[in-house]
Amino acid sequence: MKHRTRHTALIILAALASLATASCSEKNEESDEPVVRELRFLQAFPDGAEHDPFAPPQPTLHDVLERVWEATDDERVKGLLVRVGPLQGSWGSVGDLVEALGEFRADKRPVHCHFETADNVSYLLLASSCDRIGMSPAGTLDLIGPAAVMIYARALLEKVGVEAEIIHMGRYKGAGDMFIRNDMPPEAKQSMDAILDDLQGALLSATQLRTDGDPNRAKALIDQGPYGSDAAMKAGLVDAVGFLRESREEIKKAADVESIRRTRMLPKQDQLTLGQFLGLLSGESKKPKSSGERVALVFVNGNITDGESDARGNAVAGPFVRAMERLENDENVKAVVMRINSPGGSALASDRMWEAARNLAERKPLIASVGDMAASGGYYIASAAGEILAHPNSLVGSIGVVGGKFNFAALAENIGVNTFILQRGKRAAWSTPVRALNPSERQAFETLLRDTYDRFISRVAAGREMETEAVLAAAEGRVMTAQDGKALGLIDEMAGLSEALHKARTAAGLGPEAPVELWPAPKGMFDAINELLSGNGEDDARTLQRLWLRRHPLATTLPLEPWAQTVRLLAEEQVALIPPYLFTVR
Repeated sequence: MKHRTRHTALIILAALASLATASCSEKNEESDEPVVRELRFLQAFPDGAEHDPFAPPQPTLHDVLERVWEATDDERVKGLLVRVGPLQGSWGSVGDLVEALGEFRADKRPVHCHFETADNVSYLLLASSCDRIGMSPAGTLDLIGPAAVMIYARALLEKVGVEAEIIHMGRYKGAGDMFIRNDMPPEAKQSMDAILDDLQGALLSATQLRTDGDPNRAKALIDQGPYGSDAAMKAGLVDAVGFLRESREEIKKAADVESIRRTRMLPKQDQLTLGQFLGLLSGESKKPKSSGERVALVFVNGNITDGESDARGNAVAGPFVRAMERLENDENVKAVVMRINSPGGSALASDRMWEAARNLAERKPLIASVGDMAASGGYYIASAAGEILAHPNSLVGSIGVVGGKFNFAALAENIGVNTFILQRGKRAAWSTPVRALNPSERQAFETLLRDTYDRFISRVAAGREMETEAVLAAAEGRVMTAQDGKALGLIDEMAGLSEALHKARTAAGLGPEAPVELWPAPKGMFDAINELLSGNGEDDARTLQRLWLRRHPLATTLPLEPWAQTVRLLAEEQVALIPPYLFTVR
């Protein structure tokens, strides 16, 4: 398989090399005439800087924010037309879009929006940021309020002969409840009700901007959703019903310009030159060395895993630690922002990453910016920063530990598999999946989890400069919105990525134009081909699993992907820092 992959990659490289000699630089078609920029927020954006050049191009949230920041700094841009689509569960990171568009509107420049299909999060953006909201005639406004689906599958596991043995540290830490219960525990309901109340409050506040501040009217409008175009217009939720062409004409009038320029949301990719092709074949890096005084923006996205090689979609400890050590020792890197969007993962990996971040924070300013979530292991790492910024609807906390294993003994017997365990040490076979924990093993495992929990508490107490009792009051595995986390001392300020970068530049004594170095750096086509040639590509089986989970009809209505990730994580790690329950809030 590896030989076939490398052969394919060489064919691709040869084809690209033949194009490289004919490549020419693009002409700059910019003019000095005033314009309106058209931006597209048509889907939920992944956080970070990485692109998969072998997948359909998709801009990241950072790409989108840069396009808005560029328009804000360009005096020729007199207005924005923003096309909006369903933004799904991005309750936290949508605040970055609201913040960026608010900076543009601060100069009294109009922002008009148009959508064909919008959901709760989309409307939060539309109502908060748009001077005019246009809706297509056949469109749908799915303004219905937030909901969460919780899964409990003990009965299913019993039917197939599987027993889950899960131990939690923290009263609210119920990540394993889905495997060991058939009902929702009171603690889970209490936490989830608090989260839904906060998200509903944010949606009500945004909707009130369309109801002259009347909260009862706003609540009634949410309860009466979803809406077709005529009903949305009669309810006052949109300003106009028409096609995109009409919205374009309206923004040109409002901005007093004659033309609209559609903005490419993805950054331009460098063309592959013959020299780069030859350098790739010889093993030389094509990336230029960063130079000059700057700040660094480090992304911590996805599940936190231990290892030494990059894995797309995960935050891996080894590469992160090496990057933080390099940034710590680079005298021209004056400050660092960690952008965290992670539900946690491996306890070992989280501790390694915390230590690397803490070492850097002792030498230069380190600010954590939370996207949709910095929970469990994600918050573990964030606590190493000097400041933690988050949007009110970001999820934080989950200071607790979960661990355990699955016992497949009954399933093995049912399908005719006989197992025999031979051991020498008293607890040598404690992790075997074909028998239950005995009392001695359970006691030892609980001690291991307690040590991890105490370490988590001490890390947060040290990083946040809090008393242990104060951390314990915010712990017990409880996940919460950042507005509640701020009251408990877990968050310093309600703000997004733009403010985090501003604070980093200010703390470093740099001006607003100081460059930003991204890590992981965006990958171009020949970076990905180099991964293929070196055999460092993502595991095919895991990729196929994720693709199936994302496209299967059942996975669109139930949170199966995080469920599968939890099974795999507990099987690999035994001790994990993950949220107390897995869900998607629509």
